[in-house]
Amino acid sequence: MAKYPLIKTTLKERLLGGHYVEGLPLPSEPQLAREFDVSRMTARRAIDELEREGYVYRVQGAGTFPTGKRFRQGMFRVRPFKEWARHPDHRTVVLRATEVAATPEIAIVLQVQPGDPVSFVHRLRSAGDEALVIEKRYINAAIAPGLLTHNLAVESIHEVLVGKLGLGLTRVEQTLEAVNLRQEEADLLRVPIGTAAFLLRRTTYSGARRVSYVNYWVRGDRYAFQDSFEP
Repeated sequence: MAKYPLIKTTLKERLLGGHYVEGLPLPSEPQLAREFDVSRMTARRAIDELEREGYVYRVQGAGTFPTGKRFRQGMFRVRPFKEWARHPDHRTVVLRATEVAATPEIAIVLQVQPGDPVSFVHRLRSAGDEALVIEKRYINAAIAPGLLTHNLAVESIHEVLVGKLGLGLTRVEQTLEAVNLRQEEADLLRVPIGTAAFLLRRTTYSGARRVSYVNYWVRGDRYAFQDSFEP
């Protein structure tokens, strides 16, 4: 089983928790390789992904540095899938929908054990001929059995969980940040690698249990997020 997701998750938690001091370099790749008992290449892969997601940056000859704490502010809502699917020009393609074994990283997020069954849904949303949104979702299969038997090209996963599987969804946590697209996401959205986009991460709860974790990559040149509130 690959070890780099666990290294990446651990380093991300340290970065978000202020474990590493801004302006000072992180441990070097050889140091991380020794700490986690992995090869230097595995440690480098974890750092590469953190850099692509904007958590660290490299300075040649000096090391890898934290980008600093991200400001968290405000509230925003995202249009439900059922509203998206209702538009005649909108289309959703299910690229993959299958049961997989939880990786160490996903196991931490969903609070399950590595290797536990997880439903994985990979969808691409388009408007006309333009691909706009990539969705990668992981659902605790023990909590939501039978989810993958539904037509997820037209059905809302939220509606299936609540209306057909009887789950009481009680809370959603989400973050929105700007990222540069990697090769995989850039190819699906048909834009150059490194193009700026939004990354929306969302965790859905039923009581204390984590039911679903999803990443949405959203084209920054075609989407704007809007909300209103009382000052």
